Amino acid sequence: MQYRHPGEAFLSRYGMLQSETDVAQYVEFLRQSSGLSDQPPIDLSRIYHHFGMPTPLRAPLDEQQGILVDSATGIILIKENDPIVRQRFTEGHELMELLFDAQTQTRTSSVLPHWSEPRKEQLCDQGAADLLMPESSFATYVSQLGISFTTGRTLAHLYQTSLLATLIRMMQLGSGSHALVMWHRALKQEEANRDRPQPKKLRIWWRTRTKDWLGGFIPKNKSIGSKSLIFLAYSTGRSQTGNEQIDLGWGIVDCQVEAMAMQIGDKSCVLSLLHVA
Repeated sequence: MQYRHPGEAFLSRYGMLQSETDVAQYVEFLRQSSGLSDQPPIDLSRIYHHFGMPTPLRAPLDEQQGILVDSATGIILIKENDPIVRQRFTEGHELMELLFDAQTQTRTSSVLPHWSEPRKEQLCDQGAADLLMPESSFATYVSQLGISFTTGRTLAHLYQTSLLATLIRMMQLGSGSHALVMWHRALKQEEANRDRPQPKKLRIWWRTRTKDWLGGFIPKNKSIGSKSLIFLAYSTGRSQTGNEQIDLGWGIVDCQVEAMAMQIGDKSCVLSLLHVA
């Protein structure tokens, strides 16, 4: 089958990208064009077959998870030693890159939106999540099963996605008051700049939350005490659950806590789910 550039095919039908919401329309275009339903797992090979694209090649990449090598032929490289679920997300990301490639190749007006590289990468990640974990089916499962690490593992297996990507998607689409917080040992910027070395503390690295979160603002870099279940998960490497009061800097929050130690590259971290009634 002759190759058709998916991004160009989309733009020829719907016109140039005018806003970030057009990325979601592109995802739906890929799904409908290829005859994909919203039921997991999403078979990306049907997209490649429909557009005459070669199956992405696995290669020993060092600095990147994936590379769009040649948009004119649809050749994509994927890091071969990544877990399969990570490879699938990277494939979804590179399919989004084809949309922005088409926009760049055909843009003729300076009034069209131009996204920064970091924002474009965020949009590609969001598009990959939309493609692999369609809202219509994913949100239904989350509503039925509730938000928890157990649900995250169940849906990660079902959708063939990583646990972390699945939990982040649960925060985007789930209801109720929940927050997903990643912790790591670090110094504050002002501590790192001091002449005298300071001990690192377990601090918030990044966080995301449901639209219904009632726990207030969660400040980045806020540290957690050594008596917390979160710190215990870090120090022992064993998952912890229970109720506790967490100081987020502006007040005490009563939480049900789920915490699990995990490794991100060479960094030891703790991933926590905070549930506020």
